[in-house]
Amino acid sequence: MYYPKQIPYILDREFQEHIEYKEYLFKELNDYCMCIWQMHSKRILNKTIYNYILPDACIDIVIDFSNKTIRFAGFSKETIPFELNKKIDYMGVRLKPGSFYLLFKIGADQIMDHPLPFSKIDNSDSLYEIFTLTDVNERLNIFKNYLLDKIKNKPNTKYIEVVEQLYQTPKEQTVITIAESFNCNKRHLYRIFKMNYGLSPKVLLNILRLHLCLTLMIENDIDFIEVANICGFYDQAHFIKEIKKYTGFSPLRLLDNYK
Repeated sequence: MYYPKQIPYILDREFQEHIEYKEYLFKELNDYCMCIWQMHSKRILNKTIYNYILPDACIDIVIDFSNKTIRFAGFSKETIPFELNKKIDYMGVRLKPGSFYLLFKIGADQIMDHPLPFSKIDNSDSLYEIFTLTDVNERLNIFKNYLLDKIKNKPNTKYIEVVEQLYQTPKEQTVITIAESFNCNKRHLYRIFKMNYGLSPKVLLNILRLHLCLTLMIENDIDFIEVANICGFYDQAHFIKEIKKYTGFSPLRLLDNYK
């Protein structure tokens, strides 16, 4: 199952020392959402800490309790070093790739790399009640109920399921084979992907391959040569180059930091 890894505690060791990050899974949201996540500082920060966000093809709804703002955000190609200062108190939902357009009827390319205030996308005020709450479970309930209302009567998850299929078989996937499976030409496929994912087919495939590599290395402890082969890299050097491009570390250094 595609469940992208966000690993700021590996990419910046100070993150783990100063920031607490947790993900909550809800079965009833599973078709559309990866998780609801929470991030807060353990104490007032007296220096800047970086939250390195890997591109994962997801769009998040991010609630900032310190500044009482809600926004939509997604990052497509590069790992973003997001600055954390002073008091940090965030909660967010990570929508599965393909969910944003399905739920809000706005092209994902309008959000990807262009964060927007919540009010520009959704005029509902039901979520703003969350700012009156301090208890985590109460906040989670408000967020979950908002999401349950959004996904109600939205049975067609075709473009969400496509991502899972691409993730499971990266070695077999090219833009041409995907276009054939969609029964369309490459230009039309590009439009479909931009609307549903905010990404080109090639960029989405690269992102899925990155996260499959991380999962195989970190969770399954598979050696690098086999990971490179499973994920469809030309050779081990190509694999190492791609991992370093996104994380700043070689696969070996990444594993050392994890351990």
